[in-house]
Amino acid sequence: MADFHHCCSFLMLLLAAWCVHGEVEVANGGHQDLPPLLSFKAYNPTAAALESWVGGNPCSGSWIGVRCSRGRVVGVFLDNASLAGSVAPLLELAGLSVLAVRRNSLSGHLPPLDNSTSPRLRHLLVSHNQLTGGLRLSLPSLVTLRAEHNGFHGGLRALRVPMVRSFNVSRNMLDGEISGDLSRFPSSSFGGNLGLCGLPLPRCVHAYNAIGESSSNATTSISQSPTAAMEASTSNLSSSDGSLSKVSVTALMATGIGNAALMLISLAISVAMFVYMRRKLRSWKGASDAALSFEEEDKVGNGEEKAQKSGGGGLVCFEGGEELRLESLLKASAEVLGKGVSGSTYKAVLEDGIVVAVKRLSALQFPGRSKAFDRHMRLAGRLRHRHVVSLRGYCNSNGERLLVYDYLPNGSLQSLLHGSNGGGGGGARSLDWAARKAILFGAAQGLNYIHTFPARPALVHASVKPSNILLDEHGAACVSECGVMRYAANIQQSIPQPPRCPPGLFLDRAAAAAGGGGWHGYAAPELASGAGAAGARATQESDVYSFGMVLLEVVTADNAVDGGGGGDGGEEETMGWVKIGMLCTAEAPEERPRMAQVLAMMGEFM
Repeated sequence: MADFHHCCSFLMLLLAAWCVHGEVEVANGGHQDLPPLLSFKAYNPTAAALESWVGGNPCSGSWIGVRCSRGRVVGVFLDNASLAGSVAPLLELAGLSVLAVRRNSLSGHLPPLDNSTSPRLRHLLVSHNQLTGGLRLSLPSLVTLRAEHNGFHGGLRALRVPMVRSFNVSRNMLDGEISGDLSRFPSSSFGGNLGLCGLPLPRCVHAYNAIGESSSNATTSISQSPTAAMEASTSNLSSSDGSLSKVSVTALMATGIGNAALMLISLAISVAMFVYMRRKLRSWKGASDAALSFEEEDKVGNGEEKAQKSGGGGLVCFEGGEELRLESLLKASAEVLGKGVSGSTYKAVLEDGIVVAVKRLSALQFPGRSKAFDRHMRLAGRLRHRHVVSLRGYCNSNGERLLVYDYLPNGSLQSLLHGSNGGGGGGARSLDWAARKAILFGAAQGLNYIHTFPARPALVHASVKPSNILLDEHGAACVSECGVMRYAANIQQSIPQPPRCPPGLFLDRAAAAAGGGGWHGYAAPELASGAGAAGARATQESDVYSFGMVLLEVVTADNAVDGGGGGDGGEEETMGWVKIGMLCTAEAPEERPRMAQVLAMMGEFM
């Protein structure tokens, strides 16, 4: 019995010590990954991208740009965040797997990295900054290294990354010979470093220096031979009563041969240097042309990042999705979020704890592989805006057509309006008037960004409806599935003719949209069967029409008119929004405003 009491006392002491340790840990800042993150934030105390970095637990889910797995920070994603200072504190995160800080104003040196400092680092993306110093990386597990457009200098001999698959150090100040392991990458990965040489760039300059030295020696020895020959000739002449001896003839011949050899060697050196400079200029021009080509996946001019195929699985990954693998997606635990005419959407939790939304396209609507579809997906993968859901990767092979998006936890506008499709909310009553305006304004900003994105032909969403307007963790609206339905095979045949209502009956229009089923109630009249030319395709004008139908539905929903619009916004403001919706839903496409104009009109009420 005494032993039992001693055992209980010992366990209680352990429990008390553990509790005290936990309290001390919280008092000292809590999470063990907190100090490096706060050190980095200290360089940018007022940066908007780091406003959510508050509290003692960066893995709470509220720190934007931070991803965690099993309670440790594994990824930091802060591209285009207007950040300055040193990146070194972020590389002190022991569990870091992905660091993406492209297109900022970060400066300073990259610290030496190896398995002792960064054992889990697989993707390092620091391009388009102001970083300097050398590249001293010895990371056998590194898969991605993007360090172009910085100020790195020195050679590449300290760079040991045997497993890297995506590599670019162009537009720096590097010099020296490219090692054999890195020579497998194209010249565009090294362009703009005037001091680099060796495959895939032209041969190193020291080879020509060797030729130059040998020719110099030859020149010296040959230049000395005429004098010696003339002296010998003079001596022979003086000793032979003015007659040419055999020795003098030999000396004269040696002089002529020496001069000819000297001219040939000089010509050879000139030709060699001309060929070298021509190849050098051609490689610079080729690297520049490759960087500016629309078809090239690595675009320097407009910031497109190189898409990568993962592990032979056919998954093409975009910015922020470099860690995705097709086999991990197929093995992930999945929860159905919704089903529609284009396919089914799932919430997938990967092995490392990362959550994504996966859209599996319908084989009926997307029956075969399409090069046009692939080109559009690679273009859609470049869209980055706070009101557009980011496409992180896609697969279009072996019968699988998967789109991988960021997962947004608060459902869709459809779920808030009608309490369906996995929204988890309480229906329309959970949306007050201010929230409705904010959602509509955010969706308009996202759609305007898509319409004005620099692409030829211009981008079209082609399926604007409440279920494609999602809400992020802060309740902001984000437009999803840009352009997907434009490549569906059978959608045109299934669109019914929308009801034609008199201009004043906007309530009837909104009701028709809400009860039309899927996208059909929001489709422009020129896309309906029997209207216009056969096979009419979605346009930016039809997107504006669909957005107008969404706007009318949101503004004229029961509680917006009875309590939201009339109570909070006032009848005059409500009618102002309705007029915007009526302009967007004009019968003739050419009479509809552009999204930029719609955004300006909405801004007067925000």
